[in-house]
Amino acid sequence: MVDTPKQTQHHTSTRRIWHTPTSKSALYWCLFACIYCLVFYLLYFLLFRAPVFTGPWFDHVFRCGVMSYIMILVVAAYSLRTRLIRGLPWKAQSWVWMHTWLGIAALLLALLHADFRYILHGYCSILPCATDHYWAMPALYSLIFIVISGIIGRLIDKFQARTIARDASTNGVGIAKAIKVRLFELECLVERYCAGKSEAFKHYCILALGSVGRLPKRLPALLPDEHAYFQQVYTILEEHAHLARSLKKQNRAALIFRSWRFMHMALVPLALIIISYHAIMELLTEVLHIIR
Repeated sequence: MVDTPKQTQHHTSTRRIWHTPTSKSALYWCLFACIYCLVFYLLYFLLFRAPVFTGPWFDHVFRCGVMSYIMILVVAAYSLRTRLIRGLPWKAQSWVWMHTWLGIAALLLALLHADFRYILHGYCSILPCATDHYWAMPALYSLIFIVISGIIGRLIDKFQARTIARDASTNGVGIAKAIKVRLFELECLVERYCAGKSEAFKHYCILALGSVGRLPKRLPALLPDEHAYFQQVYTILEEHAHLARSLKKQNRAALIFRSWRFMHMALVPLALIIISYHAIMELLTEVLHIIR
């Protein structure tokens, strides 16, 4: 059996494809971050033949903390691209992948810089220890928070975007903006059907439009000449309820991501201040020897 052109058009309209192709920059930034970290780890473990966590050459590799901080500053430039300077080169998706992979690389270098202290050894439980070495432990934990929060955000974004795309491809209308337009059209149709009808007819329609995603189970007592009109408006109300459920689902998915983004953007500046204080003081004292 061959579908008619009308049926083919119907299938096309109800089964849409909502997909963003993965950028090649994801692979490029991943390779760059891996190679960048691998160089310092090989210097630490192989070339200098330093034992794990100790060794006479650790002071040389100690400067990888500077490289980690430079990568953190590059990662923070993503905020400039998204909010202030939108004319920067590359696509937004490329900046996202740079933000992700370089953030992970910065954390790996910071762990090497700290000799994996506070993670695998050298645990601290008292305040003087926590603020030692220019807030080293809070700086490391702040960077861990930023990276883990970013990874969780990427997973939330991917999952919720897939939820929205799946719903948009099956509801017959599309994304939330198109659903709102269609809901308004259906409400106008219901209002036309209600003109000149009984109070029971109007009351049921008002309750159906006001309820989110479900129709009242109790049908109204109608006049004999209103039954045909009610069957027609009931079909419209069913579509309205279906789209209302779809809109609620998409709005909930978007709200989850916005809530994470608000928390992430509210706490990241504080974490960057702590990291910057530690990095600048370590640079002035241990690398440039300006402060003794």
